[in-house]
Amino acid sequence: MKTEALFIAGTATYLPPATKVEQAVADGRFDAQDAEDTQLESVCEATDEAPPEMAVAAARDALERSGHRAEDIALLLHACVYFQGLELYPTASYIHREVLGDHSALAFEVKNASNGCMTALDIAARSLSATDDVAALVTTADKVSRPAIDRWNSDIGIVPGDGASAMVLSKRSGFAQVLSTSTVSDPTLERLHRGDAPFTPHHDPTLPIDLRLRKLQYLGDVELDEFTRRFRAGLSDCVDRALRDADIGLGDVARFVVPHFGRIVLQREVLAALDIDLDRTTWSWGRTVGHLGAGDQIAGLDHLVRERAVDIGDLCMLLGVGAGFTWTCAVVRIIELPQWPTTPAGLGLGGGRL
Repeated sequence: MKTEALFIAGTATYLPPATKVEQAVADGRFDAQDAEDTQLESVCEATDEAPPEMAVAAARDALERSGHRAEDIALLLHACVYFQGLELYPTASYIHREVLGDHSALAFEVKNASNGCMTALDIAARSLSATDDVAALVTTADKVSRPAIDRWNSDIGIVPGDGASAMVLSKRSGFAQVLSTSTVSDPTLERLHRGDAPFTPHHDPTLPIDLRLRKLQYLGDVELDEFTRRFRAGLSDCVDRALRDADIGLGDVARFVVPHFGRIVLQREVLAALDIDLDRTTWSWGRTVGHLGAGDQIAGLDHLVRERAVDIGDLCMLLGVGAGFTWTCAVVRIIELPQWPTTPAGLGLGGGRL
């Protein structure tokens, strides 16, 4: 979708302290061969922080940086993958009250696996384009905890990290202009994350969620080469649509904000598919925080801007992918390098807002 007069006005990230991978190996929590394969450096691990609290911390900073008032926000989308701290409870409404106060806005959760923030961005872009609304707020927050999820051994080639991110989209102004968004899906691949697991009345919290087993069950019936072919086809289609609507070529993109996968998975599923170099991506930073559930792309863009790793005029592509499978891409042009103050450690729980 080609977008008109749509901007990213503010971003922010909340990240708890990170554990060095070498320490996790020394502690016996992470296999040495898996550490070598993923080439991750460290992974963020929350302690007392609840996901909604982390989301609120990031959202408050993003809103302040955006220059918008709470009353400007007509839509709040909260994307997440894991348990948010309380069953049968609307997390988006908590973030709404804490960040926007009693101002009325449409607020709901987006559950689209690791493609959550990008799906929310696409939804918000379509909503703002079709209405007179001024701005939308996208938040993410995820935290994994035992016994339901063993961070270091629950998946193949991916290690989840804890944290939150937030983005304010505006039709008024911002530091980056959104030129296009696109979403492509291929539900024939959904069984990769389901395997042979049956549907049950409820999850038994004493049984760890084993994505490794589910994936191996799927790959026992479907060749990895066939999965990779379809995965790359979906991603390439999504990228081509975004490039076409933005009227640019892949070579015009200065930086790619990629999912925080391990090195082998990133190479096989993204870099090789698009024929892009590692140094044009956010890998060097993503490998220090882990896979932030639904929030890698907002956090990655926030990092590029804060670290001045982009220049005015640079084109960036945000690449999202989630189980199911869906791919979402967005092309943005940096039009300003904002001077955001460094925020002191947040929440009083040992983490930090960036």
